Amino acid sequence: SIRRFNIVLGVDDESERSQQCMEEFGLVDAPPVEQDGERKLEEVQTHATDKKNSNKHPKFEEGSPEYDIIAGRNPLDMLLYKYIESLFESQEEIIDSYLQNEQLQPAEVTNNVLNDRMELQDEQPQLAEGTEDVLNYRMEPESAKLAALLPPGSEAGPVSISTDYTNHLANINDPPSESDIALFWHVPKSGGTNLQRLYWCMGSTIANEVGVNPKFGKYDGPQSELVAFSPWNDNPGKVVNVDVASHDGILEAKQRGFLIKEGQPHVDFVSTSEFNFASAMLFSPDHKARVFALFRHPIERAVSKFFYLQKATWEPTYNQRWANMSLEKWASQKRGEDNWMVRHLVSKGMSEELTNADLELAKDIVSNKFVVGIQSQFEESVRRFNLFLGVDVSDPNNSECISKFTSHEGDSDHSDAHNNEKEIFTKNEFNSYEHPHAERGGQTWVSLAKIHMYDVLLYRHVLTVFNGQGAMFRREQPAVKVEFS
Repeated sequence: SIRRFNIVLGVDDESERSQQCMEEFGLVDAPPVEQDGERKLEEVQTHATDKKNSNKHPKFEEGSPEYDIIAGRNPLDMLLYKYIESLFESQEEIIDSYLQNEQLQPAEVTNNVLNDRMELQDEQPQLAEGTEDVLNYRMEPESAKLAALLPPGSEAGPVSISTDYTNHLANINDPPSESDIALFWHVPKSGGTNLQRLYWCMGSTIANEVGVNPKFGKYDGPQSELVAFSPWNDNPGKVVNVDVASHDGILEAKQRGFLIKEGQPHVDFVSTSEFNFASAMLFSPDHKARVFALFRHPIERAVSKFFYLQKATWEPTYNQRWANMSLEKWASQKRGEDNWMVRHLVSKGMSEELTNADLELAKDIVSNKFVVGIQSQFEESVRRFNLFLGVDVSDPNNSECISKFTSHEGDSDHSDAHNNEKEIFTKNEFNSYEHPHAERGGQTWVSLAKIHMYDVLLYRHVLTVFNGQGAMFRREQPAVKVEFS
């Protein structure tokens, strides 16, 4: 590889300095030297290469269990690397041909190189069957790169997916289908955790990330059989041994056939913050998601998240510098993220610029695809969700759970509903708690409103949608049981 790089970069590898460098890095044999000299060369090599990013460690042989597990977690990279190896072989003749151009004029060299590159593109090495979709997918902005994935249960032959995930979502006015599956978009710090606790209390089976927790012993890698289980004492709620809280987890869940494999456990709803990625990967036009979400004012959500991350040392986004920072200082400039909801709805990363067109698209998605709930209207939101999910509210246990969890508008810290909450939700000890609030109209509020402008405008639209959907969920309307397979 270095020989080829030297040719492409025009390095004179016969020069004294080049020879010394290649000897130092072990690319050519060093000339015999005295013992002291050998020791000196060894010290130089150690100094040059013995860095933190280069160290000795065990290596897994291809075909070993460890190798297969890692390969199973990285199917796309494995396919790409096989393709790179084939390119490496095919490029040898082309790289060597550069040497034949040494006597040509610079313009001729450039033309020859360009011609060679065109030939390389025209004569791609033969790809393994089924790899074209992986290699030819169109490059999109950061958050819109929805990679193809191996079909459930197969070892090769990835399939392509559409970057427009909205055709995987049912319209709110569409009649329910047996193939539809409920999907809860968990907007952080908006009451979603408490909502899940409510439905666990009523015995629902929810697929989020809890089921792969090692302490429950139900997940043993990508080959684990899909199962639903109740991990807590004195709580009828169930989880599935998948992780739909991360991109890697969603990809693996799809590979395992989650939601489409025959004979898999019943799921009442899927819960994830990775709404667009999960919609694209786990659902399809034939198996659509019926979406519901609980929304909160973006400024209140941002303030709540700030105080949460001051304490939540277990979170990947925990920032120690915020621990003693005042709310006013933190809100004075953008820190980490902005307009989280709009970005997730339109598949744009944090580094990409948002436009009014993105806002209008987000509004359209919410209007047509979402059953909307509002955290400040938690009791009414739960009533609508129960109708949407087909919950039997006349059941005494369900009625008791609803009463307990809606008595404080989703504020779980003031609810005594969770008999074994400490056991179940140790990680989320500070997920809901009292903290200072930004004064509406004050400097902090105004500053955050500028940072989260698009989310604030979207939330206004969400309130309009919430009010408009009231007619769909009249109080005299009887609950209709809808089975989500």
